[in-house]
Parts: sequence; C-alpha cells; structure tokens
Amino acid sequence: MKKAVLILFTAVSIFMSCSENESRVKTTDNKTQGKRDQIFVVSTITIINDIVKNIGREKVKTHSICGVGIDPHTYHATPVDPKLVSKSDIIFINGLNLEHWMEEMIKFAGGAKRVETVTTGITPLTDDKGFGDPDPHAWFDARNIKVYADNIAKGLISIDPENEAYYKSNLEQYILAIDSLHEWILREINSIPEDHRVLITSHDAFRYFGKAYGMDVKGLQGISTEAKVQTEDVKNLIDFIKSKNLKSVFIETSVNPKLLEQISSETNANIGGTLFSDSIGNEDSPEGTYIGAVRHNVNTIVNALK
Repeated sequence: MKKAVLILFTAVSIFMSCSENESRVKTTDNKTQGKRDQIFVVSTITIINDIVKNIGREKVKTHSICGVGIDPHTYHATPVDPKLVSKSDIIFINGLNLEHWMEEMIKFAGGAKRVETVTTGITPLTDDKGFGDPDPHAWFDARNIKVYADNIAKGLISIDPENEAYYKSNLEQYILAIDSLHEWILREINSIPEDHRVLITSHDAFRYFGKAYGMDVKGLQGISTEAKVQTEDVKNLIDFIKSKNLKSVFIETSVNPKLLEQISSETNANIGGTLFSDSIGNEDSPEGTYIGAVRHNVNTIVNALK
C-alpha cells in the first residue's frame, strides 16, 4: 500500500512539473523543443523594466519589483515579491548598492537565479560627502542607458539565443532613440542662461545629469534617501539658495516633499515642478517610459529656470 501511494505521489509530481514547464515553453513540432513563447523578466525598478520592454517587446513578460513612485532606496519586500522572483527566467538589477534588499529576496525565492547587473561597464560617480559610495543614479546621463540596454540585450540573448537577431535589432533602434534624446537634452539645457543652471532637488539623484549636461546640482539628502537630514544640511542649502538668489527648487515623485517645501517657503524660491528620479510615471501617461520621464524633467527644469 505504501509503495502504491509513493508511486502515485511521484506520478502526480511529474505531471505537475511537466504542466508547469509546458506553460512556459512553446513547441511548434516534435523537433523544436525549448523554444520559448515569452521570457518572464523581473527588474528591480521601473526604469530598467521599461528598457527591457523596448529590447524584448512581445518576447518578454515583465515585472518591476518597485512600482511607479516607489523609492528603491528604502524599499521593503512584500510577500508576493519572492514568488515572482522564483518564477523569473532572469532578473535585472541596477547595482551600485541601489538594491541592497535584492540578495535576501532571491534567497527567500530559493536562490540560484540568473541575475544581470545593467550598470556593468559604467564607471560610477562616488559620494561627494567623503564616504566613497557609488552613486547608483547612472541613468540620468542618457549615454549610460546605452550600456544598460546593451547589458539587457545580452541577458535576454543568453536566455533566448534563438531570437538573438530580434533583440539586437530592437537594441539598435533603441540606441538611436537614446542618442536623439541626449542631443535634445544638450540643446534644451543650453537654452538656460549659464548663471541660472542650478538644480536644487530633494536628494542627490541628479549628479550624472549635472555632469553630462552642464548643471550645478545640489540635493538636500545624499545619494540615498536613507540618509538622515541634519539641521545643518537644511541651513546650508537655505544659505546656498539665498546666496545665489535662486528662484526655483524641485521636488521628486518618489521622495517626501515636506522639507523642500519648507526650504522653498523660507527662501521664497518657488517649487519649479516635480521631477521623476528613481521611478518613471504611470504606464498610460507620456511619462510612463524612460524617454518620456526624462523629457518631462528637462521641460520642467527649462521652463522654471529659463
């Protein structure tokens, strides 16, 4: 009797395993086994998720752990996250210490997942407050997005080599769009009078942007929103704004605006607008892509400072 139950349990387990695999594998005939219908890709942030969509298109099904408007610096996992990670074929992370929570999440999902770091090949800026930590916000120099996209394409090809030409073609088209975006940003920022090119934000997320496009950037918090804001930090920023007679400061979609609003009130500098920093916008909005979110940011900055 025990042997019969054991045989039955084994048979059911094999059937369930086969059913699960069958749902993820497209078979056109008996000779073409292992040809995927869609790859399930998990990304840590919406910016990476959008690039995956552009390279993978209909070949991928995607999910971003941090949703729209969620701060990845302070993210806390939900019970659903490890389940989605465990089902993924590949995981894309930003790296540069942005997602310190991801390693634990993968462990809870059973470990042994394919993880690709999209910033591989980028020399990061480092924390200018003396700690030497890498600044993870590399996406704000549009030229770095070409590195992100190339690493994503390589990751998808490693999982789905039969569609290599497809991913490479999409990569080429996306890089052309990013090159066009980069040139547009340069023209727009150059239209701001040079002594007005000062960007004050909630946290120090825009240093790559400042270096690439010629702006002086100051953030109330450091490169991570986990950093505690000291009274001295607030005072120093207020003094800086007054000394430069700045007319605008900018809040961010994924950061609490309260302190910067207080600084705006004390300096008479207007809130120039809301910028996307660690997240893009809602999927059904113009800002729901990386390119759309950056265009929104640049238009907001230029309109306020020009």
